Amino acid sequence: MKATEAPHEAAQPNKAPKRQKILVAEDNPVVRKGLNNFLVKWGYEPIEADNGDTAWNALETDPTITIAILDWNIPGLSGMQVCQRIRMRAAGPYVYTVIFSARSSIEEQVLALEGGADDYLVKPAKPSLLRARLGVGQRILSLLAGPKPGPAK
Repeated sequence: MKATEAPHEAAQPNKAPKRQKILVAEDNPVVRKGLNNFLVKWGYEPIEADNGDTAWNALETDPTITIAILDWNIPGLSGMQVCQRIRMRAAGPYVYTVIFSARSSIEEQVLALEGGADDYLVKPAKPSLLRARLGVGQRILSLLAGPKPGPAK
């Protein structure tokens, strides 16, 4: 799904559960397609953005996006600028943010994490590592959502 498309309507009864939306902000179409393919295979609904401005717009207009994979070096707003805007906004859900970049120095990774990113992956990354990191994001988002009601005793 493109970030410029409208969010899906509420799930109808007797339909499959909604997939968790993940924003994929990557300007390289080959890398973006590869990420999208893996995300769909793993049960997510990727929302594509090929620049930072589109990524920010998607996050501002669709509160169901709670995970973002942001390339640091994308046109328009950089992935780090999008990440910083997420952290500065007053309203909206917590968005677990992964910076996905070819920048591999420890200093740049620290800069991203101190700048608001929750995680950092150096390109190219093994799909299994991305999947594991997304699982961490889901656990953190579940903790932030609070306890789920259990069965009555």
